[in-house]
Amino acid sequence: MNFSNHRALSSIVTSMVLLVATVILGSAVVMWSNGNFSISKAIATTLYTTNVNKFTEQLVIENTWFGTTPSKFVNITLYNVGSTGISVTDIKITNSTKTVDIPIIHGNILPQTTNSTKINYGWTSKIPVSIIITTAKGSVITTNVSP
Repeated sequence: MNFSNHRALSSIVTSMVLLVATVILGSAVVMWSNGNFSISKAIATTLYTTNVNKFTEQLVIENTWFGTTPSKFVNITLYNVGSTGISVTDIKITNSTKTVDIPIIHGNILPQTTNSTKINYGWTSKIPVSIIITTAKGSVITTNVSP
C-alpha cells in the first residue's frame, strides 16, 4: 500500500477548507463593516440635520406683561427674527413654588412676525418667574421676569 497518494489528497482538502473558511470570514467582516458604516452615516445625518435646523430658528421673547382682568394672567409676545417659520410647542412658567406647563397646539410663527399668547397664571408681586419656550425643533428660549 502506498501512503504518499493519501497525503497529497489530505493537503488539498485542508487547503480547500482553509480557503472556504477565509472567504466566509472575509465576507462576514465586509458585511459587518458595511452595516456599521450605514448606521454611523444615519446617526451623523440625523445629528447634522437636527443641529442645523436649530441654528435657523431665531425666536425672541419681545415682551412679557402681567395682568389681572378678569383673573391674573401673563401675556408673552414672541418675535420670529429668522427667515424660516417656527413652531412653538410648549411654554413653561416656573417660580420657586410652582410650575405651569402649557402645551401649544397651533404655535406657528411666520418669519418677521410676532405672536402674543395669554396664559392664565396666578402670579405674586415681586416673585420672579422663569419663562421657558420650546420649539418643535428642540430650541429652548428662556427669560426671567418679575411681576
